[in-house]
Parts: sequence; C-alpha cells; structure tokens
Amino acid sequence: MAFEQRLPNVNGDDGQWGDVLNQFISKEHYNSGLHDTTNGCHKSITILPGSTNAGTAPLKFTSGPLLSSPESGALEFNNDNLYLTQTTNSTRKKVATFDDSVGATGDIYYRDNSGNLVRIPAGSTNQILTITDGVPSWSTVVDGAKRITISNTQPATPTVGDLWIDSN
Repeated sequence: MAFEQRLPNVNGDDGQWGDVLNQFISKEHYNSGLHDTTNGCHKSITILPGSTNAGTAPLKFTSGPLLSSPESGALEFNNDNLYLTQTTNSTRKKVATFDDSVGATGDIYYRDNSGNLVRIPAGSTNQILTITDGVPSWSTVVDGAKRITISNTQPATPTVGDLWIDSN
C-alpha cells in the first residue's frame, strides 16, 4: 500500500504510524537494512527556495574552524572563505568569488597576494594590458611602440608587428 509522503496525523493514522513515518523518512534517507555507515545517510536533498526576507536563505553556513585534516567532498566555511576538498589527493581548494555588483562588460580579474580576486575595469581605446611588479594594469600605447595587429585580411601595406590570417 502506497502512502503519501507526509508525517503521521495524530488520531488519524491509527495502526499506520510506522508505515506513514517510514514512507516520509525514506523520501530523502537511505535505508540499507543493516547497522552500517550508509544507513540513514541522505540519498538526496531537496532545498526549497528562500524568500526576499532576511533569515530565509535556503542554505546558510556559520564560520568555523577548518578540519585539521581535509576530507574528500567536504564543504567548509571559515573567515569569509568557502572551501571544497577535492577527491584527488584530498586537496582543500578555496572557492574563488568576486563582487558582481560593480562589474561591467570587459572587466578582468586577477589574484592578489592574499588570494582575493581583484577587478580591473576594462581599459579604453588605445590602451594595452601591462604588468608592473606582478600586478596587471592598463597603459596607454605611446607613439613608436611595437604593436601587433590581428586581422583576417592582409594589410595593403604590411608593417612590423602586423599579423594576418589567410582564410583560404
């Protein structure tokens, strides 16, 4: 007999409490039928959406210490950083994040000395991306600078630095 996936009703499920409760619990929990480590584990988790109100986030982490030894598949949160431990070599990886509220088309991000992603707004016409002391920045092209121009047609008068792609 199939039951709805719900908790038993008081004074309404006489003689069926165990069946109704087991049906409800088995929706998302694994039952190996044995006294082992898989019995009772989640086989799937369904997280309902939150709302726009504070305190209704569907999944929320509290900052705490990282495991003393990384465990494969572990998700941890510490000091504003989210970590995921990969299966290969059980290496803990910091999940890279960036502030999406200020970005624009053409922006680039680089990793600073602290491991944070830092936004560089898109450069303007006649600027090139350069590196100074390991930090990228936009610089204006000065007259006489060596340039590479990439085109899909051969220039009428090729100059040093021109690169063209023959589509034939």
